[in-house]
Amino acid sequence: MILNMFVALFTSVPQKLIFSGLLLYASITGASLEGTEKTNTTTSNNTAAISSTNNFITSSSLKGIDVSRWQKEVDWPLVKEAEVSFAFVKATQSDFRQDPYFYRNWEETKRVGIKRGAYHFFIPTAPIQGQIDNFKATVRLEPGDLPPVLDIEVAAANMSGEELRQNIRTWLEGITEHYGIKPIIYTNQTYYRRWLQGHFQEYHFWIARYNTAEPDVHHTDRWLFWQYSDRGNIPGISAAVDMNFFVGDWDTLHLMCLPEFVQANENPLMQFKHIQPLP
Repeated sequence: MILNMFVALFTSVPQKLIFSGLLLYASITGASLEGTEKTNTTTSNNTAAISSTNNFITSSSLKGIDVSRWQKEVDWPLVKEAEVSFAFVKATQSDFRQDPYFYRNWEETKRVGIKRGAYHFFIPTAPIQGQIDNFKATVRLEPGDLPPVLDIEVAAANMSGEELRQNIRTWLEGITEHYGIKPIIYTNQTYYRRWLQGHFQEYHFWIARYNTAEPDVHHTDRWLFWQYSDRGNIPGISAAVDMNFFVGDWDTLHLMCLPEFVQANENPLMQFKHIQPLP
């Protein structure tokens, strides 16, 4: 069941990304495993307390962060020394805005050897195709990068849940078609329960829950990342920063990323799809 779960992640049109390393995902047990842009205030966190009261987070679970303009200019070599294994970097918002620190953060994370992923801050009322185009024009994924992330934290007062979810699905499908890999959905526990639970079973979740208890999701849904604090204190970052756990180890995280080679049945040039995204 776990293996099938991760094979579904790497689905593109008209092919599937197939590689034997997915077998390592069998080591993860248990398939079931607040509304504005993130801002931060500085405090310390106690990760030891979290690690002792959960089911999926273990001593081998990886620590990561996510950053945006709120953290300004990050000293990534110092962050790497703090044993940060992965980082999600804000790339875009709505249908026109790019994070002013994205390109620096994107290049520096790769240079120092931190697994990198890019995220889009979703505005439900903004043109959906424009939001897809904004991300595609900004983010060039390479082999070894984490899947794109859709950050969903705001709702529209006059928009039904059905319309909201359809707009979300349109973005997810457009990005999947472009990059050949299914995005991850980021949201907080409250928003998830109200708007998303049970509706996106084919995608993996990254849940913000600032608690000693792990994310609580519908039995048909799966979370892989847990944002457990927005008040992290990391060397190399002058502001508070969001702190995250990944449920697996380094090998498992690497297998989530865009693969080095893609097996294609028709055109050998399709192997380069992830090196240069399709127009």
